[in-house]
Amino acid sequence: MSSKENLLIDVIVRTKNSEELLKRCLQSIINEIPVRQIIIVDGGSTDRTLEIASNFNNVSIYTKPELNLGQATKFAFEMAKTEWVAIIDSDVLLRMGWFEQMKENMYEADAVESCRIDHYIFDTQDLPFGEDAAIKMNFDKQGKKWKKVATYLADHYTKIEGSRQTRTGIIFRPTPHVIHIPKKVQTEEGHLARKFGTITKKQAVKRLILPPIYEAYWAFKKNFWFVLAYFRIV
Repeated sequence: MSSKENLLIDVIVRTKNSEELLKRCLQSIINEIPVRQIIIVDGGSTDRTLEIASNFNNVSIYTKPELNLGQATKFAFEMAKTEWVAIIDSDVLLRMGWFEQMKENMYEADAVESCRIDHYIFDTQDLPFGEDAAIKMNFDKQGKKWKKVATYLADHYTKIEGSRQTRTGIIFRPTPHVIHIPKKVQTEEGHLARKFGTITKKQAVKRLILPPIYEAYWAFKKNFWFVLAYFRIV
């Protein structure tokens, strides 16, 4: 491994209509990480995302609307040239000291995962897993070490649009609590889960059966006394 003093990092950032936070995100990366190159893989932005990104030095932009998040990550890794590569979401801001804390763990593992503080306007119960599960499973199978570091020097700001929270085609609505996951996304996740063994067959069946029961129970509990009061039963 390169010495800590001479360490340069290629940074992967995947974007799509990320103009709100992208400037601050990229600036936080430059402030914290000794960057060789920032590799941006864009999913087909129609806002000022590409304009903002092009104003920074050492940025390479690839427009790939046909790729999902996992495929975009794989493509970016093929473009990277440094021994260590950082993956930073376009809605994450790094705080001062983030890289110094991460760097201390880079001699103890083959991959280092940082914790982050999630900023949501409303809670969600069951975020579907992304490409991280498949990557970690590959690491485990190869006998490599994946280390999660309890450092909370990164802030994650999920995009909020009115009462809708969107993430790669998935829509969350706070009231009523509805999660819409497109058929294509569900299919890709199902194939990944089976291929990498991230869940068992029993767990897969539970994902289908238990959530409706859970939602029905809380919907009943939420409105039970209201309805009794309305009909003057209590």
